[in-house]
Amino acid sequence: MSWCVGQTATHPLDVTKVRMQISNASFGASVRETFRTVGLRGFFVGWTAGALRQLTYSTARLGIYTSLYDICKGHFGTINFPTMIGIATVSGFVGSFIGTPTDLVLVRMIADMKLPPEKRWNYRNGFAGLIHIAKKDGVFSLWRGAVPTMIRGGVVNGTQLSTYSKAKVMLLDSGHFEEGVLLQFCASMISGLLTCLTSLPMDVAKTRIQNWTGPTKPPSLPATIINILQKEGVKSLWRGLVPYYARAAPNTVLTMISVEQLHHLYITIFLTPGD
Repeated sequence: MSWCVGQTATHPLDVTKVRMQISNASFGASVRETFRTVGLRGFFVGWTAGALRQLTYSTARLGIYTSLYDICKGHFGTINFPTMIGIATVSGFVGSFIGTPTDLVLVRMIADMKLPPEKRWNYRNGFAGLIHIAKKDGVFSLWRGAVPTMIRGGVVNGTQLSTYSKAKVMLLDSGHFEEGVLLQFCASMISGLLTCLTSLPMDVAKTRIQNWTGPTKPPSLPATIINILQKEGVKSLWRGLVPYYARAAPNTVLTMISVEQLHHLYITIFLTPGD
């Protein structure tokens, strides 16, 4: 539930980010164009797909990470930083694979506003988009862009969850923090910034691939990145950083605090011996 609440609060930033990635418009220009052409409702286009993505991708990646973290901690005691990165990356790969169909529909629903009428996907909602793609192009086409999505997911998860865990340890060792919501908040903000800086180039390339409308198959991830570098320059790989971080920071805070609290509740109810 907390992920859907977070998605609702930050969805306008998701819309703006995707529109910036498929055009050369600035943050302000994208916001103005959305409001001028579609109105306020334009900032919530694709919300159903975004909520479905949170329910699939986020649930899977965080559930797998928490399970692997507990297993490793139970077997090895203290977990070092490379191990944190490893289990976080694996959970990101798997979660992204599961969430690719909903991510594909999300990108297409948002990108419709920039396409001419004859090339629009015109999905009524996230469920309709999934059904339409499966019927028209086959079930396997739901995983179009799965490779860049999984690479991005691995980078995001590997960075977000490992740096969150590392930041918590460092803040606790500093002696200025105690275990609690404030510690979780500060660690989340640090993790969100590092995650955005490392993952945005893959996110830009993923968006371009999933929104491909040409007569041929979309280019590969490396080819897409090289094409962006050659035609638009290095800075274009970080296009949409402001809305990306503005969305990622509160999402990371909500996600990590929720996971911490639910994990603590799980341990208290199911793993703590009764009196």
